[in-house]
This record gives sequence, structure tokens and C-alpha cells, in this order.
Amino acid sequence: MRNRMGKSSMTLGKQSLIGMFVLVSVIVFSILYVLEVSARPFLQGRQQAEQLARQYAGIASISKISRYNGEKSYYMVDGKNQSEEHLLVLIPEASSDILVYKATDGISQEEAENIAKEKGAGEIAKVTFGYFNNQPIWEVKSGQTYYTIAFEDGSLLSKEGI
Repeated sequence: MRNRMGKSSMTLGKQSLIGMFVLVSVIVFSILYVLEVSARPFLQGRQQAEQLARQYAGIASISKISRYNGEKSYYMVDGKNQSEEHLLVLIPEASSDILVYKATDGISQEEAENIAKEKGAGEIAKVTFGYFNNQPIWEVKSGQTYYTIAFEDGSLLSKEGI
């Protein structure tokens, strides 16, 4: 009788272990699936932005693609054309009006960071090229504060904290 109970309790332990493994596996794969599905639109948007920048702005080599979320959402493509001109391309998510700027027509990302620091920014977390109040801008994030700096003249347009 003992032998039988020992075997059944051991079988019950193995079944519990297998059940826990299956449960954990289902949870892990479900989380990974949800992450993959939620990232798909962003990845498709990046691919489309790259394609449009190459096709309509003549971008030959890309150094960076990012997303700006302001009044409207834009994909920003930073790259060079065949003539090695440094271009910044803004592709609106909701329209077909592609905006192309020569990097030499405004301040650089580094200059925008320095201006934000002069206005009180600490460690810079992120800098994004975007479009705000009908003009190209650099958005500099430091801590919980966003500095909006005009691309063309480097003026501080706004400073907003969360």
C-alpha cells in the first residue's frame, strides 16, 4: 500500500511540475506575441519612412530614423543624398507633405543640446528633430522637461515639464 501511495504522490508531483512548466510557457509566449504585434506598426512605419525618404528626398544613406510626437506625429529620417548633403526629412504620419531640410540651414543637434543646457537642462536623455508651430524644431528631453528649440535660429520656443 505504501508503495502505491508513494508512486501516486510522485506522479502527482511530476504532473504539477509539468503543468507549471506549460503554464509559464504559455504566459511567456503570450507576452512575446503581444510585444511583437504592438511593435509591428512602428516597424512598418519606419520602413515606409525610409522608402519615402529615399524616393522623394533623394536620401542615399541613412544614419538615423526616429519618431517625433508633437502636435502631429512625424517620422524623421537623418541621412545624406548622392551629393553627400546632410538632410533632415520629416514624414507626417497623417499626410503626404514630406518636409526636407538641409542640416546646414539650421542649428545642429549638439547646438540644440547646448542651448537647452543654457536654459537649465541637466543630463540630456533624448534629442529629436520635429515640427512645431509651423517650423522645424529640435526637441530636447532632460529629466521630465522638454525644451523646444527652433531649428533655424536656435531660439527657445517652449520649456515644458511633466
